[in-house]
This record gives sequence, C-alpha cells and structure tokens, in this order.
Amino acid sequence: MRHVLAADIGGTQMRAAVVREDSAILARVSAPTLPGDGFDAATERLSMMFQQVAARALAPDILAIGISTAGPVDPTDGTYRHPPNLEGWHGSSMAPLLTDHLGMPVRVGHDATLAALAETRWGARSGSKHLLYLTVSTGIGAGIIVDGRPVIGASGGAGEVGHMIVAPGGASCGAGCPGCLEGNASGRAIALAAAAAIDQGAQTVLVPGSDAAAVFAAADDGDPVADTIVRGAMGHLAAGIAGLLAIFDPQAIIVGGGIAEGFAPRWDALIEAIQERALPRYSSGVPVERTTLGDEVGLLGAALWALGEE
Repeated sequence: MRHVLAADIGGTQMRAAVVREDSAILARVSAPTLPGDGFDAATERLSMMFQQVAARALAPDILAIGISTAGPVDPTDGTYRHPPNLEGWHGSSMAPLLTDHLGMPVRVGHDATLAALAETRWGARSGSKHLLYLTVSTGIGAGIIVDGRPVIGASGGAGEVGHMIVAPGGASCGAGCPGCLEGNASGRAIALAAAAAIDQGAQTVLVPGSDAAAVFAAADDGDPVADTIVRGAMGHLAAGIAGLLAIFDPQAIIVGGGIAEGFAPRWDALIEAIQERALPRYSSGVPVERTTLGDEVGLLGAALWALGEE
C-alpha cells in the first residue's frame, strides 16, 4: 500500500504523521506551532517532525507530503494569505522548503476543506456529495463539498465562514472583522471574553490567562460568568450554522475542533439553538453532527490531498 507524510497545522499546535492509503496512521508526533517564533522556525520544526515519524513508521515508498493548515492559504502553491491565527506568515509557503529538505512533492490545503474530504471518504457521512465540515477551534472555518468536489474559490479563500457577521458591532477576530463568527465564538473569542470579564471585576473563578478550556470547565462547574460566556458563544455559533444550512442545503454539516468538543456536553442545547434560527424546512431537525473522526480528521484529509484524491 502507498504511504504519505501528513501534517495538520493550527494556530496552537501542529502534528505530523505517516498515513497509509487505507487511513491507518502508523506514527505521529506533535509540537506547539509557535507562529510568533517565525515562519522559517516552524518549517524547520515540521521538517524534523516528518523525519521523526518516517523513521518510526519504517514505511516503504513514502510518496508525497500533504499539509492541512489554518488559512487562508493558496492551494496552488501553499502561500499564506493574511492568516489571522498564524501571524507573520503572510506571503510565505512551506512547500518549496520541505521539498528541498525531504525530496518529495508537497501539497498544501485549507484545514477545513481537507477535513471535509476526509469526512466524505472515511466519516459517518462517507459518500456524501454535498457536505460542509465546520472547524471550531482557535479560529473558525469551513470545508465545502458540492457535487462531490471541494469548493476552493478564485484564490483558495473559499470557506472562511468564520468571518460571516453574526454579531453586528460585536467583537473582532484577529483579522479585524467586527462582529464576525470567529470573533465571537472561537477559542480565541472565548478566552478574550473571559479576560474582559476579569478586567471588569466580575466575580468568577476564572483567572487572568484562562483559556477556552478553562472557561468551559468553569461553566460546567456552575460559574455564572463562564456560563454566560459559553452561552453567548453558543448563540453566535448557532446563528452561523443556521446561515450555512440556508446557503448550501447540505446533506450534513459535520462539526469538529477543540471548541466543538467543549460544546459536547451542551450539544442538545446547541442543536436546539440552531433549529430555532434555521429555515422552516428544518423544523423536523437539522443535519448537524459531531465528527466521528476526532482529532485525526486533519491528518486524514492531508493524506488524501497528498495522494491526489479530491
């Protein structure tokens, strides 16, 4: 069987793996992304990670490299285009450097787009021709599959649904879009809301520097400030998903990412909030589901991309 190197790069963490064409992951490693340390340092770190997993897997005939990354990114050459969660990486591409280091072709794609490909191949909705994958993590983005093909856009920028306006006049994302979905429902947004509440003297168990995971944990323990933050993010996320249902009429929207996991104990409430905001055609239910591929969805999508399957 064929083997490829796959990477999943997010604003917080990046992972590398050897993946077999039947979806088996033979070896993997992870490391902080540390975008602030510079693009070249991250590329060197990823190159070393690839070498580590290749040595561990002992896989013959590793054919290519696929990279799933937070974007926007141009899939034709892997060039980043003002990525809000990878500050300082604009105008750079890992593809030529990794090809030089490792001697094999490199394909780069938007993380949510490649996750959507993985869902149509190996997920609970495998075989779907009209599907969206929504990643809710440090940032928010979507992979769009229409008629069985990924929607890329004129310059690779399709799927940046995190910048839909869901809260006019509300908080901004890292790219400076006021009131957008990412600015009000992402991990970064939740952490910033917690920081603002603390600065304003709110009575809460949250402490300076609390991240989204800490906010979810505090809300689960009954902290009213944390609960208000989580409920607010949930309402904005529900509005965004209802809009995507109206625009694309997909067979399903699959939701993944670290923040989606935080909403897991409140999943029924999220579905109810989506249905309240959705068109009447969804009165009997909304086709919104959590991914069954877990954290591996990005690596699996990157592997498909490397294999040229799309």
